[in-house]
Amino acid sequence: MIKILIAISILIIHFDVPIFQSKIDREYIVEKMNRLRLNGCQCGSIYMDSVGPVEWNTILEKTAYQHARQMESYDFFSHKSQEGMDIGQRLDEAGYNWMYAGENLAEGQKSFDEAFTDWLESPTHCRMLMNPRMKEMGLSKFGKYWVQHFGTKMPPKTVRKSVHYREG
Repeated sequence: MIKILIAISILIIHFDVPIFQSKIDREYIVEKMNRLRLNGCQCGSIYMDSVGPVEWNTILEKTAYQHARQMESYDFFSHKSQEGMDIGQRLDEAGYNWMYAGENLAEGQKSFDEAFTDWLESPTHCRMLMNPRMKEMGLSKFGKYWVQHFGTKMPPKTVRKSVHYREG
Protein backbone atom coordinates (compact mmCIF):
# COMPACT_ATOMS: atom_id res chain seq x y z
CA MET A 1 0.00 0.00 0.00
CA ILE A 2 2.77 2.47 0.85
CA LYS A 3 4.57 1.82 -2.46
CA ILE A 4 1.44 2.74 -4.41
CA LEU A 5 1.00 6.02 -2.52
CA ILE A 6 4.61 7.03 -3.18
CA ALA A 7 4.27 6.30 -6.90
CA ILE A 8 1.12 8.41 -7.09
CA SER A 9 2.81 11.32 -5.31
CA ILE A 10 5.68 11.28 -7.79
CA LEU A 11 3.24 11.22 -10.68
CA ILE A 12 1.36 14.26 -9.33
CA ILE A 13 4.60 16.20 -8.87
CA HIS A 14 5.64 15.36 -12.44
CA PHE A 15 2.46 16.83 -13.94
CA ASP A 16 2.80 19.99 -11.85
CA VAL A 17 5.61 21.27 -14.14
CA PRO A 18 4.41 24.04 -16.52
CA ILE A 19 3.77 22.58 -19.96
CA PHE A 20 5.21 25.53 -21.87
CA GLN A 21 8.79 25.22 -20.67
CA SER A 22 10.98 24.37 -23.62
CA LYS A 23 14.25 23.88 -21.69
CA ILE A 24 16.06 26.86 -23.15
CA ASP A 25 18.68 29.00 -21.47
CA ARG A 26 16.79 32.26 -20.96
CA GLU A 27 19.75 34.06 -19.40
CA TYR A 28 22.06 33.18 -22.31
CA ILE A 29 19.46 34.22 -24.91
CA VAL A 30 18.73 37.57 -23.27
CA GLU A 31 22.46 38.25 -22.85
CA LYS A 32 23.14 37.45 -26.52
CA MET A 33 20.18 39.55 -27.68
CA ASN A 34 21.19 42.52 -25.54
CA ARG A 35 24.84 42.34 -26.62
CA LEU A 36 23.65 42.58 -30.24
CA ARG A 37 21.26 45.43 -29.44
CA LEU A 38 23.97 47.32 -27.53
CA ASN A 39 26.53 47.00 -30.34
CA GLY A 40 24.22 47.61 -33.30
CA CYS A 41 24.59 45.63 -36.53
CA GLN A 42 24.15 45.54 -40.27
CA CYS A 43 20.72 44.23 -41.32
CA GLY A 44 20.97 43.77 -45.06
CA SER A 45 21.73 47.18 -46.56
CA ILE A 46 20.67 49.08 -43.43
CA TYR A 47 22.90 49.69 -40.42
CA MET A 48 20.92 49.48 -37.18
CA ASP A 49 22.26 51.68 -34.38
CA SER A 50 22.45 50.58 -30.77
CA VAL A 51 19.07 50.18 -29.06
CA GLY A 52 17.93 49.49 -25.51
CA PRO A 53 17.84 46.02 -23.99
CA VAL A 54 14.98 43.55 -23.92
CA GLU A 55 13.75 41.67 -20.86
CA TRP A 56 12.39 38.13 -20.73
CA ASN A 57 8.61 37.85 -20.46
CA THR A 58 7.03 34.51 -19.53
CA ILE A 59 3.76 35.30 -21.32
CA LEU A 60 5.72 35.86 -24.56
CA GLU A 61 7.62 32.62 -23.89
CA LYS A 62 4.32 30.78 -23.46
CA THR A 63 2.76 32.20 -26.65
CA ALA A 64 5.95 31.35 -28.56
CA TYR A 65 5.78 27.80 -27.21
CA GLN A 66 2.12 27.44 -28.13
CA HIS A 67 2.75 28.57 -31.71
CA ALA A 68 5.83 26.36 -32.13
CA ARG A 69 3.91 23.40 -30.72
CA GLN A 70 0.97 24.01 -33.06
CA MET A 71 3.24 24.28 -36.12
CA GLU A 72 4.94 20.99 -35.15
CA SER A 73 1.63 19.23 -34.41
CA TYR A 74 -0.03 20.28 -37.68
CA ASP A 75 3.15 20.36 -39.82
CA PHE A 76 2.95 23.95 -41.11
CA PHE A 77 5.17 27.04 -41.02
CA SER A 78 3.37 30.38 -40.84
CA HIS A 79 2.94 33.59 -38.87
CA LYS A 80 -0.77 32.71 -38.74
CA SER A 81 -2.11 30.04 -36.41
CA GLN A 82 -4.26 27.13 -37.61
CA GLU A 83 -7.25 29.29 -36.64
CA GLY A 84 -5.94 32.21 -38.77
CA MET A 85 -4.82 34.32 -35.78
CA ASP A 86 -1.83 36.64 -36.21
CA ILE A 87 0.70 37.52 -33.51
CA GLY A 88 -1.38 40.42 -32.18
CA GLN A 89 -4.50 38.30 -31.84
CA ARG A 90 -2.57 35.48 -30.15
CA LEU A 91 -1.04 37.92 -27.65
CA ASP A 92 -4.46 39.43 -26.96
CA GLU A 93 -5.85 35.96 -26.28
CA ALA A 94 -2.98 35.29 -23.84
CA GLY A 95 -3.72 38.49 -21.91
CA TYR A 96 -0.61 40.39 -23.02
CA ASN A 97 -1.88 43.96 -23.48
CA TRP A 98 0.57 44.99 -26.19
CA MET A 99 1.37 48.32 -27.77
CA TYR A 100 3.94 46.80 -30.15
CA ALA A 101 4.35 43.14 -31.05
CA GLY A 102 6.60 41.13 -33.35
CA GLU A 103 7.49 37.59 -34.23
CA ASN A 104 10.48 35.73 -35.70
CA LEU A 105 10.15 32.12 -36.85
CA ALA A 106 12.79 29.57 -37.78
CA GLU A 107 12.67 25.92 -38.79
CA GLY A 108 15.22 23.14 -38.55
CA GLN A 109 18.02 24.78 -36.57
CA LYS A 110 19.56 22.55 -33.89
CA SER A 111 20.40 25.37 -31.46
CA PHE A 112 19.44 28.90 -30.54
CA ASP A 113 22.79 30.08 -31.93
CA GLU A 114 21.92 28.62 -35.34
CA ALA A 115 18.46 30.23 -35.35
CA PHE A 116 19.96 33.54 -34.17
CA THR A 117 22.58 33.47 -36.97
CA ASP A 118 19.90 32.74 -39.57
CA TRP A 119 17.77 35.62 -38.26
CA LEU A 120 20.77 37.95 -38.45
CA GLU A 121 21.32 36.97 -42.09
CA SER A 122 17.71 37.85 -42.99
CA PRO A 123 17.20 41.64 -43.18
CA THR A 124 13.60 41.55 -41.94
CA HIS A 125 14.34 39.18 -39.06
CA CYS A 126 17.46 41.14 -38.15
CA ARG A 127 15.49 44.40 -38.03
CA MET A 128 13.05 42.70 -35.64
CA LEU A 129 15.94 41.73 -33.36
CA MET A 130 17.06 45.38 -33.42
CA ASN A 131 13.63 47.04 -33.24
CA PRO A 132 13.90 49.79 -30.59
CA ARG A 133 10.16 49.61 -29.88
CA MET A 134 10.45 46.05 -28.58
CA LYS A 135 11.13 45.98 -24.82
CA GLU A 136 10.31 42.36 -23.95
CA MET A 137 10.81 38.98 -25.55
CA GLY A 138 10.13 35.32 -25.11
CA LEU A 139 11.40 32.42 -27.17
CA SER A 140 10.61 28.75 -27.43
CA LYS A 141 11.46 25.70 -29.49
CA PHE A 142 9.18 22.76 -30.10
CA GLY A 143 10.27 19.99 -32.44
CA LYS A 144 12.01 21.64 -35.38
CA TYR A 145 10.35 25.05 -34.90
CA TRP A 146 11.72 28.15 -33.17
CA VAL A 147 9.39 31.02 -32.31
CA GLN A 148 10.54 34.34 -30.88
CA HIS A 149 7.92 36.80 -29.67
CA PHE A 150 8.59 40.45 -28.96
CA GLY A 151 6.38 43.02 -27.33
CA THR A 152 5.98 46.27 -25.51
CA LYS A 153 3.10 46.54 -23.10
CA MET A 154 0.48 49.22 -23.40
CA PRO A 155 0.84 51.91 -20.72
CA PRO A 156 -1.76 51.63 -17.93
CA LYS A 157 -5.20 53.08 -18.69
CA THR A 158 -4.37 53.30 -22.42
CA VAL A 159 -6.51 51.86 -25.20
CA ARG A 160 -5.02 50.57 -28.45
CA LYS A 161 -6.44 52.47 -31.43
CA SER A 162 -4.49 50.84 -34.25
CA VAL A 163 -2.51 47.67 -34.80
CA HIS A 164 1.31 47.80 -34.98
CA TYR A 165 3.12 44.49 -35.17
CA ARG A 166 5.65 42.93 -37.47
CA GLU A 167 6.44 39.46 -38.63
CA GLY A 168 10.05 38.57 -39.41
